[in-house]
Amino acid sequence: MRSGHKSVKLHGVDRAHVLQLARTMRSLVAAVLFTSFVTACDASDTDDGGAADLAGQDEKGDATAGIDVQARLRPGTVDVALTSALPRPGFVIFAGEGSKVTLEVTRAGTAAGLDTILKVYGPRLADGSYPKTLATDDDSGFGKLSKIKNLEISIPGFYLVELTTAATAPAAGSANARVKLSCDGTCDSELPIQPLGADLRWFQRAAERRALDLQAYAMATATLEAKAPASGNWGVIMDIDETTLDNGPYQRARAELGVGFSLASWRAWVDQRAAAAIPGAVAFTQRVHELGGRVVLVSNRKAATECPQTKENLEAVGVAFDAMLCQDGPSDKNPRFQAVAQGAAGLPPLDVVMFVGDNIQDFPMLTQDIRTQPDSAFAAFGDAFVIVPNPMYGSWEKNTD
Repeated sequence: MRSGHKSVKLHGVDRAHVLQLARTMRSLVAAVLFTSFVTACDASDTDDGGAADLAGQDEKGDATAGIDVQARLRPGTVDVALTSALPRPGFVIFAGEGSKVTLEVTRAGTAAGLDTILKVYGPRLADGSYPKTLATDDDSGFGKLSKIKNLEISIPGFYLVELTTAATAPAAGSANARVKLSCDGTCDSELPIQPLGADLRWFQRAAERRALDLQAYAMATATLEAKAPASGNWGVIMDIDETTLDNGPYQRARAELGVGFSLASWRAWVDQRAAAAIPGAVAFTQRVHELGGRVVLVSNRKAATECPQTKENLEAVGVAFDAMLCQDGPSDKNPRFQAVAQGAAGLPPLDVVMFVGDNIQDFPMLTQDIRTQPDSAFAAFGDAFVIVPNPMYGSWEKNTD
């Protein structure tokens, strides 16, 4: 323990853990009461900035602009690039009951002449929202920098800190700012912001998930070996995300912050070029080439801002591909499927003998509506269509029945 006191065991149970669980239960009860209080408040009780507009997780790419939660902030400092071209950066902090929290944009580490605004929302409720604006500051720090001093916390839990520039900030470029968190009390905790969902736990930890990936690609390989044309121009079309590249680490990092997909965080992940290959994908693409076929990747990663990095990532993990058609217009992939058949990206017209994806929309003319059709509608799966598992996100999230 940080205090140096030894942990006491009660019948095999860690006493410190029991106490922490008790505090957590009290926080949950307080949060429920707090929700009722906020609902009853008049609109004038909140700052005119309104409640935090957090990006949620739906089908990847559908999140709305707002606050982009970047990290969990513990006592100390963090540097952040501010630009009006991005969503407002945010950080999650923990604060214990009775703690006095001080947040400051420091002169050291911050671009000269920057005009900043700090806001604090919270506490975080079970649905992931931060419904109450607790504090706002514009110019209480050095010059036009912001400082919120000794914000007293009555409900223990997680809070959201927003940092933005004033309306007069330049529209282009970015400026570095340094945010410092200090605390009289408790402003650190090993408690998760929210437990990882079963979808992420299964995707990252289950032997069954790896088995299904390898099984899908083994079946695809065997089918292709039996049906591949002996001559002529033919190929397979594959999706990228969760079909060829594994974005599980990104999904987990976002979940551990208690938020979902956001464009800024997604592009930062793509820029890292750190995604591993889905099990079986590399060997499958190599086998396609050995059989004389072409591999075309059709993805809704953005053509201008994401696909150059993606190409490098794919090459680094050994995926063998001949062309990549990214999104440069509508997200509907069907026009790009047709373009491959007609000749695209420097390739001749191809006889597409197989599609591989993780979303029903990775297959020609299919949508979630197929789920209500008879089994015969799925006859192409296991032959011309091969699907790999992805319980984390997809077009299925919009199904309401």
